[in-house]
Amino acid sequence: MRDVTAVSLGDNTIYLVTLDGARVLIDTGPDFRGADALLEEALRGRLPDLVIATHGHLDHAGLGAWWQARGVPVAMHRLDWPLATGKEPSGEEFAALERFVQDCGAPADVALEARAGVEARRRWSAEARGGDYRPAGRDRRWPTGLRYVPFTPAKGLEDAMVPGLELLHLPGHTPGNAVAWVPSEGWLFSGDQLLPGLTPTPALQGHHGAGGPDWRLRSLPLFIDGLQRIRGLAPARCFPGHGEPFGDVTAAVDANLAQAEQRAERALDILRAAGPRTVYELAEALYPRAVRRRFWQIVATVQGVLDLLEARGQAVSDGVRWEVAQAASAARS
Repeated sequence: MRDVTAVSLGDNTIYLVTLDGARVLIDTGPDFRGADALLEEALRGRLPDLVIATHGHLDHAGLGAWWQARGVPVAMHRLDWPLATGKEPSGEEFAALERFVQDCGAPADVALEARAGVEARRRWSAEARGGDYRPAGRDRRWPTGLRYVPFTPAKGLEDAMVPGLELLHLPGHTPGNAVAWVPSEGWLFSGDQLLPGLTPTPALQGHHGAGGPDWRLRSLPLFIDGLQRIRGLAPARCFPGHGEPFGDVTAAVDANLAQAEQRAERALDILRAAGPRTVYELAEALYPRAVRRRFWQIVATVQGVLDLLEARGQAVSDGVRWEVAQAASAARS
């Protein structure tokens, strides 16, 4: 028998997948106060044979230590193990984020507030790993704040062998981001790679050993590659890490790809018309009413678009300002 049971845990949805006798849980679940009791009730005391974390963020891997304490191994791509063990984000990564603020061209008052945001994120990361549940956030996505008790996954994805289930490494959302695929049924368990009605924002994050010209993972080009790979699978149904399962997966993929293309074209048009711009200047031109209020979200989005244009040979940077690449400009004319 092959079956899927969805379990809602606050803003997250995790899935118990039964494949010819094997019971596999997709994502550990987030660790808010009472999440463990909700899981035990939903699973009726029957433990899965294996838990697969699609990536190392705390809302998808936060209960990893809890599962392994119960004898259930957790598998995760090894590039995301530093997130689970608490080694990342490191002090070096937080320092790199502060340098990014300094170099992105933000006005002094915006940069000061953004650097305060880096320090708040550092404190939040430490508190999440400290073992105490904090109050719920303003958006109330979960009943309380989330913990992330550090743990070492029992398996890498290459060691998590389940007949009928394929684990595909699609870096971008994180260095070790993965999806689970049941080809016989056309089922895709997408984690944060593909969400209903939402295009995830590319993050400013370290590559954690994945390689690159500096500290930073070029998230968006990799994310786009992952979407293209999913499109080639032609899934019949997607089971996302947030929201309800949905069909017409190809249309959802195409909507994500189209939005990325629209953003890239808008950015190129501005660079062609206005000449070289810093990341912040381009963000201000693209999102004039939002960039000060949502600095990190908007600047990360714009940097992701620039990474995509650079990967395509359409934009170049001198380390401070970005401009249209000569080859792209010649092709336009």
